[in-house]
Amino acid sequence: MGQKPLKEILNLCTRCGKCVPFCPSYKIFKKEAFSPRGRLFLVSQNKIHKSFDFCLLCEKCERICPHGIGFSLFYFKNLKQKKDLTESFSFLNTEKKEIHFYESKKSQLIVYPSCGVKYLYPEAVEKFIFIMKKRDISVEVPREFLCCGAPFLNLGIPSLLKETAIKNLNILEKIDKPFAIFCATCFWIIKKVYPLIFEGTSYEERFLRVSQKMFLAYQILFEIADKEMKDLQLKSKSEKILFHLPCHLTEEFKLLKNKIDTKEFCCGSPKLFLWTKGFQEKYKKEWIKNLENIDILATFCTGCYLNFNMLLKKPPLIYHWLELL
Repeated sequence: MGQKPLKEILNLCTRCGKCVPFCPSYKIFKKEAFSPRGRLFLVSQNKIHKSFDFCLLCEKCERICPHGIGFSLFYFKNLKQKKDLTESFSFLNTEKKEIHFYESKKSQLIVYPSCGVKYLYPEAVEKFIFIMKKRDISVEVPREFLCCGAPFLNLGIPSLLKETAIKNLNILEKIDKPFAIFCATCFWIIKKVYPLIFEGTSYEERFLRVSQKMFLAYQILFEIADKEMKDLQLKSKSEKILFHLPCHLTEEFKLLKNKIDTKEFCCGSPKLFLWTKGFQEKYKKEWIKNLENIDILATFCTGCYLNFNMLLKKPPLIYHWLELL
């Protein structure tokens, strides 16, 4: 879809309106300009509207659209052309730097060291490694910490997002082992956002190749550790535990349909701009009803994990899915 001319993609929109009721920002503002259909119409008229900044990049519109189009594609195409104060530093120079990666030759699987892995839910990783070791699969967590660049995406700073992507690429290309990812946002950024912001450059194909080595940690567990995942499935049936399905995990989760009971709803996005406008607090009214009588809310996304912790009073307690293994 991304390789087609923008005008051709825009012409696919028939204004059918199927996307409208699924859009989080439309649910709050109830205005056509804040719907995916409205935003696409504005783009077709070469107009920029304040509603563009209220797009959560949840991609619900893309999934529901009969033609598979959504506003996020246009958001990224605009973002990669955007200039910011840091553009005076050539991000391409970062490729020349020597990046040290600490890796054991005996390791069979690498844990992608996301922000959540290091700061928020290390116990999820410890349990994952313990289960892998019981099956004689050695796992390594690299000592050099790498961020996927989500904070720069949320702040709308394309140069730092690109710089981070290049640094990640230089490290990831050197490793021929699969990576386990514990965050839906990291998975989405590496698999989709990186290739999009470098579309049409020599980096695009390199990012696509690297993304083939990335797997969600729960997917690896489902394939290898039946007993533990059955236990997780039983927990998901508990009336007091809710397994939240993040927006950026939805498509991949179809591969494991009916393996675990979840509820899908958008947390409201951790975008700083939306916090300054009070959007998340307003949008919470759309999903708070899902948490009635819930003691534990478990998610698979760092952004959702942070949002829920900031928006909710305890209970429920917030966990990563794999902390409950």
